Amino acid sequence: MDKKKYIALKEVSVGYDGVSVLKDISFDLYSGELICLLGANGKGKSTLLKTLMGILPRLSGEILLKGKDLEAFSAEEKAKEMAVVLTDSLRDVTMKAKDVVATGRYPYLSWNAKLKQEDEAIIEASLSKVGALEYVDRWMSGLSDGERQRVILARALAQQTDVLLLDEPTAFLDLAHTMELAVLLKKFSREEGKSIIMSTHDWTTALQIADRIFWIDETSDFHILEAEALKNGGKMNEMLNSPFGKWNSDKGRFELLIDH
Repeated sequence: MDKKKYIALKEVSVGYDGVSVLKDISFDLYSGELICLLGANGKGKSTLLKTLMGILPRLSGEILLKGKDLEAFSAEEKAKEMAVVLTDSLRDVTMKAKDVVATGRYPYLSWNAKLKQEDEAIIEASLSKVGALEYVDRWMSGLSDGERQRVILARALAQQTDVLLLDEPTAFLDLAHTMELAVLLKKFSREEGKSIIMSTHDWTTALQIADRIFWIDETSDFHILEAEALKNGGKMNEMLNSPFGKWNSDKGRFELLIDH
């Protein structure tokens, strides 16, 4: 199946108040591709994602969404193309899970915002895909971090977009829920052809699910890496250059260097 190009960045610089955090970034994002964005805090991961989301204006360069300049999209048009999952969102919102997922249908609704039977079916299907049907009548404030993340992901699926952008979606999840979310995202990219970019600090998970890794190093240089090429360990240890641990390619994990 031919890959479709959904996003194209050409010599893009991002930052705040005219000051660049990342400079001259270029990449294309295709259908069915899962990208993990990694790097230390403060190096520009969230800034890049917020620029792709249209929350922050780019400082220079070109961002195309399906061949059209990102800034030419209205908020409603953009919401039909890209769904966004932000860290720690909707923790204290006074809404039930089903109503949260229903907000993913708003870009498609008429002025009176009344859900049609088709919308109800999409909401139910989205909840089902993430295993959250049992939460429909529960309040968001009463859900665990893992349960809440499922609902937020269901809302993103209900938008029926080709592109999904997630800012550190596993930040507050335990190991079991992190693995669950990773498997779901990989499934959505493979089976539904979604283009997914997620920022994370979890190299171990990223190497298992990512097609490519976008890495921002300590000097804020932007690198595009094939995940498969990193698994031999040598390149990983060269990149991270830490005296406290090393990547064991046989075991697929980092091991601490501790004197016993």
